[in-house]
Amino acid sequence: MTDTETPKGQTILVVDDDIDVRALVRDVLAQDGYRVIEAQDGEQALEILREHATRGLDLALVDCVLPKQSGLEVLLLTKRRWPSIPVVIVTGFSSEELAVQALRAGASDYLKKPIELDTLRATVRGLTTSRGEGVCRGVAIGAGSSDDLTSVHPNVRRAMIFMREHFTEDITLADVARAAALSKFHFSRLFHQETGLPLHEYLHELRVSRAKALLGNPYLRITEVAYAIGFNDLSHFDRVFSRIVGQSPSEYRRSLAPTANPPLPPSAPPGRTAA
Repeated sequence: MTDTETPKGQTILVVDDDIDVRALVRDVLAQDGYRVIEAQDGEQALEILREHATRGLDLALVDCVLPKQSGLEVLLLTKRRWPSIPVVIVTGFSSEELAVQALRAGASDYLKKPIELDTLRATVRGLTTSRGEGVCRGVAIGAGSSDDLTSVHPNVRRAMIFMREHFTEDITLADVARAAALSKFHFSRLFHQETGLPLHEYLHELRVSRAKALLGNPYLRITEVAYAIGFNDLSHFDRVFSRIVGQSPSEYRRSLAPTANPPLPPSAPPGRTAA
């Protein structure tokens, strides 16, 4: 394990069994002022997480295929024990199923190897900036911790926390009402009274807000985004997204194009990639 000290104060864990990939990612992030901690396998990554999670770990970049414990296992354990730490899964496999699995398991983003370094830097900048501002990237309507729900009814608060944690899954009214410890009828009425939204609309807002963040990732197809946030039908996702955002998913993605891949400074040539 090695550390690179920087004045910026934000710390990123880079987990990859390829020493050359770790070195390249470390050097690029250090140029941007991040402190980098490295791990070469899943077990070492979890040891570092246990040691640093409460002392200011801002992001984890985790390769999917690792010795001892896989990247998905590291992701699942991180989301269970330290849910506030964003995790980006990195993989050399071009698999829609893997992308959906990682994002539904709580990954904040998904990068494919060889990593374009401008995309890497944009992803890291987006996640660490939003974290520094106290905003969870991608779920604006349910962005913060439970602290921002103190004004709502305690039963509704429990339901909203449950939905923030499970909105990518196929959850039903019965599931949410159970989390709120209320009957379906009583819960539906109370939820609408407290939030001004029917339950299905709140879920749509959560999912679309997350979709907007994922659409900024050029590696993810729109179909992958739809499945990752809990939609099982692409046309349904398109209709819901268009109604809420005022643009189709493809139009929204095109609107992000000018800022999706900012140029690299001279110290890191644009053609350079992390294999």
